[in-house]
Amino acid sequence: MHTTRPTASPRPRRLAASLAGLASAGLLLTACAGGDAGAGGGGDGEEPVTLTVASWANPGSVDEAVMEYWTKELEDRSEGRLSFDISYAASLCSADEIPECVRDGRADVGQTIADYAPQLFPQTTVVSIPFLTQNNQAMTQAVWELSTEHEGAAALWESNGLKLVGHNPAGRLLLGSKEPVESVDDIAGKRWRMAGPYTQMAIEAAGGSNVALTAPETYEGVERGVADAAGFPMDGLVSFQLKDILPNWTDPGIGQYTSTGLWMNLDTYESLPDDLKQVVDEVNEEYNQGGVAKVFEEITLEQCDPVLETIGQIEEWDEAESERWREALGTQPEEKWISDAESAGLEDAQGYLEAYKEKMASFEGETPKDPSLVCSDRS
Repeated sequence: MHTTRPTASPRPRRLAASLAGLASAGLLLTACAGGDAGAGGGGDGEEPVTLTVASWANPGSVDEAVMEYWTKELEDRSEGRLSFDISYAASLCSADEIPECVRDGRADVGQTIADYAPQLFPQTTVVSIPFLTQNNQAMTQAVWELSTEHEGAAALWESNGLKLVGHNPAGRLLLGSKEPVESVDDIAGKRWRMAGPYTQMAIEAAGGSNVALTAPETYEGVERGVADAAGFPMDGLVSFQLKDILPNWTDPGIGQYTSTGLWMNLDTYESLPDDLKQVVDEVNEEYNQGGVAKVFEEITLEQCDPVLETIGQIEEWDEAESERWREALGTQPEEKWISDAESAGLEDAQGYLEAYKEKMASFEGETPKDPSLVCSDRS
């Protein structure tokens, strides 16, 4: 297998190995059973398949570790018949172009922020509604389940030519700035780099303005004075070196505000032999039932020490101040999401939002404290 990988980060393979217990939990493979059919869809086969991957992930990031976990599980369980040619750091396609690269076949698999293509992923940008999503595992599982349970969502995935692998949490939204941002009032008058239209709406409601920068462009944008401040998860402080240019970071209580999507080209998936499709399906199920949450938690906790060594502490807003911001927004973000989602082709967007809320409220899985809050407690 010939795979393009960053030389600076051997850790993710160690991480994937540490998660090998996920494979032994009961979903070990019955693949590679043999057969005469080739890779034309249907039947089993022995031929190897190499998939081209376009990832936005930088070395040492959560998303690099997620990609390493997913691909290693597939390589191991297929006994080497599945392999991956991975281009990291948006080297094959730019971060905001990756979804189209997967759709048009330049890549078989893509990984990037869903908010870069909200017109393709209204089913997942529901995560971006401020103050709605506080539990990262519940979010991942809800998006996964609704991808088949909600007729409109299932139809949209198919019409867009994409096979969902999963959406992993980016992390809780942190506000980074040169001067402390301790309240809603401190947002006003600053130019913010935020991901997604709904957090941008929240900034505007507080009197701030938004500038259009992708995550990889943010450091230079702040350095050159294009942006005064930014919203990122803790991973961004490390992966995009933002801890080195913005010294003050605080959690305003919004919670999860975006997600990183991982998708396959639907035709690529359908062309796999049946036994390899079974491998993919089993690994994807485990990914969404806790596998990716473990990767997220471990890597984000590892990032805490270098973050605190540089900025000293991560602050948290008073609950009353968070509630003041939430009340000022009211139902506007939800109403805008429903309108946007319907315009993007999601039928019964109102029903989807209600089902998502129900799944968040009824989630009964393990809910460890979010790693960025753990890090805040350390400071």
